[in-house]
Amino acid sequence: MSTTGSDEDLPAVLTLMPSRLDLPRGRAALPGSEVAASQQGRILQAVTEEVAARGYGATSVRHVIARARVSRSAFYASFTDKQDAFARAHLQASRQLLGLIRDRVADASGAPWRERLRAGIQAYLDGFENAPAYAVSFMVELRGAGSLLLDQRDQVLQRHARNLAWLAEQAAAEDPAAHRPPDLELIGAIGAADELATRAIRVTATGARPDLGSLLAPIADIHEAVLIHRR
Repeated sequence: MSTTGSDEDLPAVLTLMPSRLDLPRGRAALPGSEVAASQQGRILQAVTEEVAARGYGATSVRHVIARARVSRSAFYASFTDKQDAFARAHLQASRQLLGLIRDRVADASGAPWRERLRAGIQAYLDGFENAPAYAVSFMVELRGAGSLLLDQRDQVLQRHARNLAWLAEQAAAEDPAAHRPPDLELIGAIGAADELATRAIRVTATGARPDLGSLLAPIADIHEAVLIHRR
């Protein structure tokens, strides 16, 4: 992991699995709603891992339910098809990553805006480094998963851009050189970060942990260029 600080500073591995995985048997059995939640979490995790390992096109519902250790009927009780499961997994993963970024920026509150910006970018990179299956599935394979996933990716980029807009407003309040740029410029900066990360993830060996540390400086430079007034 290419980040400053000790191992204790690193984020936990991102996971879609529910916190309670071992379903007790007999009289201690969980209620049906908790069993269903556990199965759904395992399916979301499984589709992410299968797509990362096989590619989206080669992954089938049969592969997903085998990895998730659920029945076909349990799968179809929650999802209409493979794409539905993959889209739900992407949405949950994106929420987790956004939460990780927000937490890291909040931890840097009080620091100059450039440091807060870099803290958020480092969290973004750490999230993918810590979760190689997420990185491959949602940065590489998603682009061939159909228009539903591409539309959802655009929505996620807009959420990232809203967070960057919030930071830009803070930067403008404390630094006369900074400003809140138009939304399309913010989306462009986020998209550039995604493209750089995707290129690095795509050339990483299957199952290996991507090394994204070298991307911190160029991504930060792109974001700062967007947030600074043009001369």
